Amino acid sequence: MLKQLLKYKWYIFCLFLFIIIEPSLNSIMNFWLQKLFNTAAPGADKILILRMLTTGFLLWILKRVAGFTSSVVKARFICNAKRDIKHKMFVNIFHLDTANISSIAASGEYISFFTNDITIIETRFYNQIMGLISSIFSIAILGAAFLALNRKLALAILAFGLISTFVPVIFSRQLNENSMIYSLTISRFTQKLKEYISAYPTIKNYSIESAIIRHFTDLNQQTEDSKYDSDYALSLANNVGQLLAWFMQFIGVGFGLILVIKGEIRIGTVIAAQSFAADLAMPLQNLIINVNSIKSVKEIVKKIEDLSSDAIAQDLGAAPGAPADEALVPAGGSDCDLCFNKLSLTLNSKPIIEDFTYRFEHGKKYLIIGINGAGKSSIFKTLKKWYPITSGDITLGGCDIRSLSSDEISRRVSYLNENVSLFSGTVKENITLYRNISEDSFDRARTDAQVSIDLDRNVAEEGRNVSSGEQRRIEIARSLLNSVEILIFDEVISTLDIETAYEIEKLALDFQDKTIIFISHNFSGKLIREYDDILVLDGGKLIDHGPYDSLIRSCEYFRKICDIKFGDLSL
Repeated sequence: MLKQLLKYKWYIFCLFLFIIIEPSLNSIMNFWLQKLFNTAAPGADKILILRMLTTGFLLWILKRVAGFTSSVVKARFICNAKRDIKHKMFVNIFHLDTANISSIAASGEYISFFTNDITIIETRFYNQIMGLISSIFSIAILGAAFLALNRKLALAILAFGLISTFVPVIFSRQLNENSMIYSLTISRFTQKLKEYISAYPTIKNYSIESAIIRHFTDLNQQTEDSKYDSDYALSLANNVGQLLAWFMQFIGVGFGLILVIKGEIRIGTVIAAQSFAADLAMPLQNLIINVNSIKSVKEIVKKIEDLSSDAIAQDLGAAPGAPADEALVPAGGSDCDLCFNKLSLTLNSKPIIEDFTYRFEHGKKYLIIGINGAGKSSIFKTLKKWYPITSGDITLGGCDIRSLSSDEISRRVSYLNENVSLFSGTVKENITLYRNISEDSFDRARTDAQVSIDLDRNVAEEGRNVSSGEQRRIEIARSLLNSVEILIFDEVISTLDIETAYEIEKLALDFQDKTIIFISHNFSGKLIREYDDILVLDGGKLIDHGPYDSLIRSCEYFRKICDIKFGDLSL
């Protein structure tokens, strides 16, 4: 986390300069106070007093300017560090290996990283780190100047001040625990709030508003209670420290007056000593607050460091070896076959796919059917590295996918499922996905995907103002811009009306020079014979395959499905 602070050397130089300037100006002003009050006696030169007052005024102005400039530089410095951390976290989230997708935390937790946790890091870590450094320098500079003013007064006040620095040790454990609980609670609150809003139609449909409101009320109360506990512990620690810091000034005045009575010093020295004590009380008080705050967010800092680690951070841009923007060129040339050799997949000790062997030849059209849980989708999610291969091999254009990056696979294989993610913006932006695409390539993809919707239409959140059929066409156009070799349609027509479903299926089958793999029970009887091969899966195994005319004779399960869809097909 500190690497982000060390990145900006000029900011660090300026901040250290101001960290030295501010306590030095305070020391000069305290000596000025001593001289002013010692000079202000009956018969003193009025012109001299006026000059001294003018000097003090100029010093005070200079101190304010230095303080303002320092705060502005620190604010810009910390904003840059926060920006870099959020950038790295965002990049790392989108560079997570899809093989780990099942272990990715809920989106609500990630949202909390960018909102609550990063704010906590700013206020209780970055600001406090800078404050801690400033406090240490201030104590050193002011302490040295104070000793030069009067050793007895300085040693008495500094000795008591050092005692107060042990306060953070007493409170550190409780502060850390309370801050971690608050972070976890607000993560859960963010996640649940997102769920409730997204599920609004379901909530209204089942009239469970009262139950949801009760759950929200309880969670809201827990969140604010945890914040109160965290703030309470921090406030208690800070106020104990402040009490001890104030007592320093009391000692300075009391002990100073004793020395005045004894004739060892004059009243101007007492006033300067009281000012030194006040100036020292602030950094000592801040030292306590700084240490408490830094200790209180130790676990949160670790979470942010793990997600923004340089070990996995990369700059966004084109995948290694790929063109930066324009349609990506297939890597396999004419050898674009997709081969599965004895593929097996086990998840959570449960066999999902067993010894699946098959070659999908380039340019051919395939239909895959099977009951839910037959492993249809899992085969291709394994290809896309959503799941790790348990045993066997998958080769793409002769290359084992384990030697290919997820980016390389995505440039050659597009996997479309029943959910289409649309973003706020125009239809055209949703097709290009912010890539620099030539007008010819865009127009060709749009035409081939039969996108007829106005390209300048603004898409509402989650695409609510775009029909399901048009959403599918937008998704297909996206894939065509990548010049992929293989298009996998996984239940993409399951929620569409029969006419739109037919149009999408026919659209897919009309693509030339692309391997089409269509996973669906909602296939059209009118198009069934256009598939080169139909695969039937059950229990993670390929039980039969062939073109329609032969499979209808050899496979009882396929014949049963067709009987249901088309009527009696008894031979």
